[in-house]
Amino acid sequence: MSAVKYPPTDIYPDVLSHCLRIWQAEWDGYISNKLLCLKPLLGYNNLSGLSRQDAVILRRLCIGHTRLTHSYHLNRKDPPQCSHCDCALTVKHVILDCDYYRTARQRFFNAITLKELFDTVSTRYVFAFIRNVGFYRLI
Repeated sequence: MSAVKYPPTDIYPDVLSHCLRIWQAEWDGYISNKLLCLKPLLGYNNLSGLSRQDAVILRRLCIGHTRLTHSYHLNRKDPPQCSHCDCALTVKHVILDCDYYRTARQRFFNAITLKELFDTVSTRYVFAFIRNVGFYRLI
């Protein structure tokens, strides 16, 4: 009996699926994973249609690390404060919580959590909001 020959490309989907299962198991195993609440299921996101700059900005917003909110680490300064609320300046604060941006926020979306925002709101509205409030160039 002879072995059946298959082209290597036939096993690519199985290898990809196996790697994704391993990655998901590791992701689930991190106890202090602050990103788990935003992205419980790993996979590949389709960011086609976005420029490279916009894709990078969207990723930074999702993880909450921007130049405005985290450059103090590099500059050895105190964490930034919101000039409107005098509380910690975070991506979540600017996008969801700051009363100063409430009117602009209501024009573009109505989300309560970052997960809800990035799962349900079109990126077009997210970018329109951050441009409108002047946050885009600070990311």
